[in-house]
Amino acid sequence: MLKQLTIKKTFHVLLWLLILCIPQVFAKDLTIKDITEAEKRSDGISENKVENNENEAFNRSTPLKTLIALRDNLNNRNWKEAANYLDLRYVEPEVSNQQAESFVRQLHILWKQQRVLDLSLISDKYEGHKNDGLPIYRDLIGHLETRTDKIPIYLQRVPDNKNGNIWKVSSTTVAHIPELWKELGYNPIIESISNHLPDFEIFGLQNWQFIGLLLLVIMSWVLSALARALLQVLFSFSRLYKENMLKFIRIPLRLFLFFVFINLSIGSFGLPLSTRIWLESGVLNYLAGIFLALGIIELVTAIVINKAIKNDQSLAVVRPLITIFKILIVIIIILSWFEKAGYNVATILTGLGIGSLAVALAAQKTLENVFGAFTLYLAKPIQAGDFCQFGNVSGTVEEIGLRSTRIRKLDRSVVFVPNSVFASSSVVNFSAIDNRLYKKELRVSLKTTSAQIRLLLISLRALIIAHSKILDMSARVRFEDIERDCFLIVMNAYVDTKDLAEYKAISEDINLRILDILTHEAIKLAIPEQQVLMTRTVQGNDESVIVAEEKINEMVKNQELPFPEFSTEQINTLKNSIQYPPTESISRTSKA
Repeated sequence: MLKQLTIKKTFHVLLWLLILCIPQVFAKDLTIKDITEAEKRSDGISENKVENNENEAFNRSTPLKTLIALRDNLNNRNWKEAANYLDLRYVEPEVSNQQAESFVRQLHILWKQQRVLDLSLISDKYEGHKNDGLPIYRDLIGHLETRTDKIPIYLQRVPDNKNGNIWKVSSTTVAHIPELWKELGYNPIIESISNHLPDFEIFGLQNWQFIGLLLLVIMSWVLSALARALLQVLFSFSRLYKENMLKFIRIPLRLFLFFVFINLSIGSFGLPLSTRIWLESGVLNYLAGIFLALGIIELVTAIVINKAIKNDQSLAVVRPLITIFKILIVIIIILSWFEKAGYNVATILTGLGIGSLAVALAAQKTLENVFGAFTLYLAKPIQAGDFCQFGNVSGTVEEIGLRSTRIRKLDRSVVFVPNSVFASSSVVNFSAIDNRLYKKELRVSLKTTSAQIRLLLISLRALIIAHSKILDMSARVRFEDIERDCFLIVMNAYVDTKDLAEYKAISEDINLRILDILTHEAIKLAIPEQQVLMTRTVQGNDESVIVAEEKINEMVKNQELPFPEFSTEQINTLKNSIQYPPTESISRTSKA
């Protein structure tokens, strides 16, 4: 009960962590694709303006030109020059240049936290957008969201020092910067730390954000190690799948927890929207999902393999199938990420289809071997551990892989046979034998009399009926042929065993009993030889021949001659009268 509760609670915790991994971002309508394309469009417009007329690009005569110049200064962290793009006419007079620089920096950070600037939506006309419902001297760039309201960010056409007009960030917007920063900006302690650090920006991250993320990675790695240690202690008391669970906890679950811890803490860093969407709704969640999915697959596979081994079941291509399944899972997760990122999965699959055709043509042999592995697994002509013969190769099948089958030959060398060749060729599987065939040809000397032949046939038939390890199926002894140098007697029977070593032992016992019969009946086997007869041979009249003839004559007289077969009563009497192992065998004594 305790073991089941431990496993149940563990999976409940995993489910809870999976729920926490659901992406949460401010701008739910934005995707990675939207952000990437907006940045690409903005870069293209900016570069095009500069290339056409560098001086004209920064004269601030239109909203677009103002934002191009402001964007350039902000990206270069030129706060002093960027402060000139704020309309400070109606702001408190005591605002200094240093405060103005702070305002523009704060607006830059707040905007990046919630919005991405798309210059393709900005008017490049002197009067700005005419149909936006705003005064002709004002254009809306976007909104910044607080807990209770949306604050508009305006550009406004204002007089310059040359009796003309230029576009700047409106004074209304500038007036809202302090309250926006107070609610959405950095903590004063963080600001103080940032001021004491070298001034730099990496991948859009402020100095303290970059260092904080490094510390978060280290802390998450340490916390995942502590969680792993705790779970290992809990499962060390369990006997149910203990080793498999510990292996699952050791790497896959730790990596999953590592990414989950990072994801849970990443929102407190005030990261730019583009970075946050990459981390929260993209990379971290799907990386965590990949490691968890692969870990669960490995865990289930190990459990199934252990059960199959205990039940003596085939594991032919379990590993290759699991590998393919893992690849499919990773592909599905990656495609899901592309869908979440805003890309058209159908287009991606179409491209993959064309590419897959080229790959399939290039990897035709490899695919044949893969399908050969499936054929071997489904049809199961062989399994790992079977002794088989393939062409002139004989050996034990050690592993059926995705590409080839590994066979250990009798001389202990290893041969690898491609699955496509193996699946399409004739294979003799000796391990599939249900009963072993015992077939013996006895070549009896031509000097043997017919009476002796009859007695030999009677004794051999009695042997195969009486032996406890010989089956009734196709059991026969026949005088099949008279050859020029011998009489041919053929024994055919099936031995009740699959094991080759046991068959050899039983075969040895049968052979010894045949020798006893030959000796008792004084019958000699024919030896291949050439004889030159100088005189007419006369058949001997030795004692064994006389005894044989007397026995046969007695059977004829009493009508008991067992030809062509023994009677049913005789068979029942003889059945299993010869025990194996023999009664005098040490094997039977030790078993008793």
